[in-house]
Amino acid sequence: MLVSGALSLTPSAGGIDWGGSRGVWAAGHNGGTWVNDISYVAINTPSNSTDFGNLTQSRSMPGGCSDGTYGVFGSGHNGSQQTTIDYITISTTGNALDFGDLTVARSSVGACSDGTYGVFGGGSVGGVVNVMDYITIQTTGDATDFGDLTQSRASGDACSNGTRGVFGGGDHLDTLDYVTIATTSNATDFGDLTVARDSAGGLSGD
Repeated sequence: MLVSGALSLTPSAGGIDWGGSRGVWAAGHNGGTWVNDISYVAINTPSNSTDFGNLTQSRSMPGGCSDGTYGVFGSGHNGSQQTTIDYITISTTGNALDFGDLTVARSSVGACSDGTYGVFGGGSVGGVVNVMDYITIQTTGDATDFGDLTQSRASGDACSNGTRGVFGGGDHLDTLDYVTIATTSNATDFGDLTVARDSAGGLSGD
């Protein structure tokens, strides 16, 4: 099973995937306008995307993760940094519902999950932060502090293998950090990317 966190196909859009039959994209920035659009495709059938519904709030640069049933989009920017977390049921279409709030308003976070917990790391609040928050994906509510990344940064991305989450890059850094998603703690140094970068996408698979 493919296990991935946010798939940032553009720096201002967030996507979610858990190796299922649908790919979903939400939010973004289009010609000076923040959007709340959610689109989806059937991954096994090449075609244009189809409208899924709308987020509760127009914004860009959220992080996204899922447990295979629910997709969760957290944080974002629409003139100011946001704490908003929205969720959808991936197998159906419809507007997103309010999930709760992150502990710190920010955008440009990385996100990953182990199928139970979702972790949002880093982000921008005017400056950059090393904050990590987590949620239990099947239980709506506000996020809880998870620990800290080894370095403050925004515009990094994350992936997981269902147990361990790895956060990479951000703010032109080559830093890779890892966490055990089921256990709250500060992140540990994993190694370095081949090239320092930000606004990259991340995923995992066999």
